[in-house]
Amino acid sequence: MSFGINFINLLFPLLLIPFYIKTFGIDTYGLIAVSMAFINIVSVLYDYSWYAFAPVELQTIKGNFNLISRYISKIINCKIVIFLPSTILLLIFILCSEIKYNLVFSFSLLVFLFSRSQNNLCFFIGLDKVFPYFLINSIVKIGCIALILITLVKKNDYQFVFYYLGISDILIFIFSTLYLLKKIDFKYNISSIKEIYAELISGYKLFLTNLTICALMNSSTIILSIFFDNTIAGIYNVAEKIIMLCKQSISVLFQGVYFKACQIGTSKIKQLNAFLKSVFWSYFLMYSLGGLILMILPNLIISILSSEFTSSSSLYLIYMAPIPLIAALNQPAYMSLLLHHQKKNYFKAHLLGLIINIVLSFILCNFMNVYGIILSLVLTEIFITTSLNFAIIKNGELNFFKNIIN
Repeated sequence: MSFGINFINLLFPLLLIPFYIKTFGIDTYGLIAVSMAFINIVSVLYDYSWYAFAPVELQTIKGNFNLISRYISKIINCKIVIFLPSTILLLIFILCSEIKYNLVFSFSLLVFLFSRSQNNLCFFIGLDKVFPYFLINSIVKIGCIALILITLVKKNDYQFVFYYLGISDILIFIFSTLYLLKKIDFKYNISSIKEIYAELISGYKLFLTNLTICALMNSSTIILSIFFDNTIAGIYNVAEKIIMLCKQSISVLFQGVYFKACQIGTSKIKQLNAFLKSVFWSYFLMYSLGGLILMILPNLIISILSSEFTSSSSLYLIYMAPIPLIAALNQPAYMSLLLHHQKKNYFKAHLLGLIINIVLSFILCNFMNVYGIILSLVLTEIFITTSLNFAIIKNGELNFFKNIIN
């Protein structure tokens, strides 16, 4: 069910791209894409490290409703505290872009950002209540798509897109919270500043890692909007959305694979290494096949999403096709480092990767235009994957590549 929720969340924005381009035009879609990219990056603040740690923590206190209420309340309170700096970042983004003159659209981004500030999925996973969340999420998202398709029919209606998206996320939060109130006797508690600070400190390295991963893909559209107009950003983003879907499928798989790795545990190093090695080769075969499909059928794939500038988007897709494969091949190493509390290794690799990506993007974009952005992404993914796997190989005990695992 967790896979189903993430699949719907991944598919949801893709289903709307053809409608956006047909109704609003590729230039306006570019504006929507740039705004969405920024919101995606800032929203990592609200995921922080809880997608990985909250389910594990809730499993350890399962059955004790008092401790569960206190823990969930603490995370909600952390997200409330985080909301203030996120709104400041949004204000800076608005003032530095052309949308500062469009108050209706600017306020819609605030509504959408607020809707991202609360998400109960990690709680439902930890409490083994994924199916109810799946139903709530599916019904609301399908209803949102229907309303957008039916009511936003004029070119200027793009201003209301993020209101619809934001309200749908708020409804999901409200209904899922009501379920928690009824089923687990959840009672909200006010957390102390000390508790909030300790919670944020404990997960900040994983948060920064998540931030770099998200920024790697979303920052490209924003950087393009600095050098070129929204039309170019929109053409590129159509291809990038396909790559993001493929990359986010890695995150969907991560939940199931990482949970299995946690069950094996670090005490059974031989079994864990054997499992991670099988994951590596499974990912290699799966994403190699996916990359070939992207390179063989780019026009068909792009034409499903866009009716404008399909040849340009298709060419960008071909050049970006190896990215999901490269990214997938660092996952087993990342899981091993995460399980063995090697925060420094995976944090350093992703942080340096983000710096390399931003620097190369600005430099290469001047000489190679959009292809410079694509090249910087490929080189960055190669750097991160090489760094994480080298950290595993260098540590003999964690090296799952060895034919004979001692």
